[in-house]
Amino acid sequence: MYSYSIDYTSTVTASDIITTADLKDHLRVDHTDEDDFIEALREAAIEYVESYCNIKLGDRTAVFYTDAFPNYLELPVGPVQSLSGITYNTDRTTTVTLDATYYYYELVRQPARISFISPPQVEEYTHNGVQIAITVGYPEADIPKAILHAIRLMVGHWYENRRQVVMTKPAELPMGVHSLLNPFRIISEL
Repeated sequence: MYSYSIDYTSTVTASDIITTADLKDHLRVDHTDEDDFIEALREAAIEYVESYCNIKLGDRTAVFYTDAFPNYLELPVGPVQSLSGITYNTDRTTTVTLDATYYYYELVRQPARISFISPPQVEEYTHNGVQIAITVGYPEADIPKAILHAIRLMVGHWYENRRQVVMTKPAELPMGVHSLLNPFRIISEL
């Protein structure tokens, strides 16, 4: 077990993932009075999908931080498209690039994984001593249709049910949001 953090150095706008017009078509809304509300619901639905599945929608550059080199590492977010390089701290002021002969990685499997071969020592007591530069996320054009439909379903549900509690007999759709999202979940050992 190791501690980690991820810093996303680029962002994607929600309209790059699914447009307000697409959501309004789904909701059968033909006025602009509630566009801001629909956009807020869209952002909440996207955040939920990303959190539930441990994925990112849209290309993001990121740095994955951990304190030291483990022998084996699973990146608990995905899909990881590329690994740009690995750096580490030899002391509190010096950062060195790790030669590619000290590690190998697999990005096809999710979660993506890295294995280290006799990695060097990281400065003791250094937090975030290892930095792994990655590109992560589904490119906007390649976001699976099931994920987009799950976003539509959530926005539709929240649009129609604006209260926390609805006084009817609740029932989840048999092929609801989680059924659409479960195949895309990235579950790691963290």
